[in-house]
Amino acid sequence: MSHLRRSIVIYRCQNLELETTEPDLQIPRVWLSSGTQSAFDNVPGRIQYCEGAFMPQEPWREPTIEESALLWTQEPPPSYSGVGIVRLPSDILALFAASGMAALTTPLQVAEFKTEPKCRQVLDNLIEYFKPFCMSDAPPFIGGMGGRQSGLSTATIDNKRGCRNGLHTDSWDGLPLVKKQESTNRICVNLGLDSRYFLFINLTEMDIFEMLGCRDSDVNQPWTRQLTNEFMQRYPDYPVVKLRIAPGEAYIAPTENMIHDASTAQMKHLDIKVMMRGYYRIPL
Repeated sequence: MSHLRRSIVIYRCQNLELETTEPDLQIPRVWLSSGTQSAFDNVPGRIQYCEGAFMPQEPWREPTIEESALLWTQEPPPSYSGVGIVRLPSDILALFAASGMAALTTPLQVAEFKTEPKCRQVLDNLIEYFKPFCMSDAPPFIGGMGGRQSGLSTATIDNKRGCRNGLHTDSWDGLPLVKKQESTNRICVNLGLDSRYFLFINLTEMDIFEMLGCRDSDVNQPWTRQLTNEFMQRYPDYPVVKLRIAPGEAYIAPTENMIHDASTAQMKHLDIKVMMRGYYRIPL
């Protein structure tokens, strides 16, 4: 059995005055899967999984006290090995509420909404809010805004292949493993009506490289989908972390340096999100 290790950790940024409502605080924040498995989806009409894709294996359970100690940290972690949870301030959320975004029910409506001036205005305010998070001279920019259907165990679509990725590692930067700590990370803002779920294996790619016993000479090569899948084949009982991101919250995560995906399985409404790529610190 593969036991949880301490590597990538979660930090809840301490903007407590912006905390979600009291009933929401009673809902668990984190669950662990029973491992991973070959991906499948038997529901007609859904985009199917790419060949060789993987997904979390149920059942999900809450972590033990010992596992929680491995997953959480009390200090802001490095951007390349930490996941931060940020609550947006009430004035930003009020702008989104006033824009009518909550009435959007289809991906097409979200795509049309993106072209409207009121959308540009609220996104500009979002960019201003995240500017202090930047660790580079480049200002934040919106890398994508979209709506996705509920009920998906994993949700990311490979647009080139026309199928769902399953658990994967991003490769926008194309850096070799030895430079993965220099990769960009991602902010993803939940603008929907339901909690959405960020799935990840709490190991950096260097951790996985070492667990697979790869040759030292390969450390200068780009990370590949084959290595990601080989890890899940060799360690099928290593748990996936499911992290709840409430409406009005965002996560900051090193998606170039970790196996991850999103899940809409427990959502009842359209999953509406805004994504930003760059060099972002996890704030106090």
